[in-house]
Amino acid sequence: MYSCGVVDPARPLAGQVALVTGASGGIGRVIAQHHAAAGAAVVLVARRAAALAETARLVRDAGGECLVHVADISVEDACIEAVAATVTRFGRLDVLVNNAAVPGTDELVVDATVENWRSTWTTNVLAPMVLSREALRQAMIPAARGNIQMLSSAAAKNVLQRKAHYATAKLALIPFAQTLAKEVGPHGVRVNTLVIGTVRGELVEAWVARRAGESGDDPEALLAQLASASPLQRLVEPAEVADMSVWLASDGASAITGQNINVTAGTEMR
Repeated sequence: MYSCGVVDPARPLAGQVALVTGASGGIGRVIAQHHAAAGAAVVLVARRAAALAETARLVRDAGGECLVHVADISVEDACIEAVAATVTRFGRLDVLVNNAAVPGTDELVVDATVENWRSTWTTNVLAPMVLSREALRQAMIPAARGNIQMLSSAAAKNVLQRKAHYATAKLALIPFAQTLAKEVGPHGVRVNTLVIGTVRGELVEAWVARRAGESGDDPEALLAQLASASPLQRLVEPAEVADMSVWLASDGASAITGQNINVTAGTEMR
């Protein structure tokens, strides 16, 4: 629901609660930090307890409030419990950022395994569905307000060989978010998808190292090739994704729902 009250531009999410999955590192860690800096209390959800504790330290050192919740979101009950823990601690849930994802194992379709596809889709598609369902049931619909974000990928449309399992999973988030936006708009809940390009950080570095090991190419040359592929000829910075996430959660984006927001350094989405 749109609020016309006075909002501190430095803390547009003051008083709100945001749950961020995959908050143990990479984009998720930066998103959590930016939501906290914008005034939200942040619930940090991921599997890696030690890395999650480091995210919590960074948030708290910056003056933010957070709840650490170690969970494997590929398990339905774990998603239900993560939302329940949020509501128990803070009494509300305003923002859900479905950031967590797994890349799966690169393989040609002719060599594909059902297990690889199943595990990729479980974390990348089913978990966001269950988390969204529970956020709506336990918090957002009763409060008549909320914001849900999916993180998709440019790889969903600019496809690569051996990545069909990942591309189809990330592409599925787009119609899911658009459908959900229509269903829950009357309840004051907005749903959008951030489609992100190649983001600087541990995931792209791991992918480059893996490809370099297979091809014998220089990792730095591969990274430079990725960067030069976009019109801006650089990688996307995690902070750029985080800033867009904060804006989408704020009243500044109160008329934005059911949309794909491309954060790709200009890479065209076909």
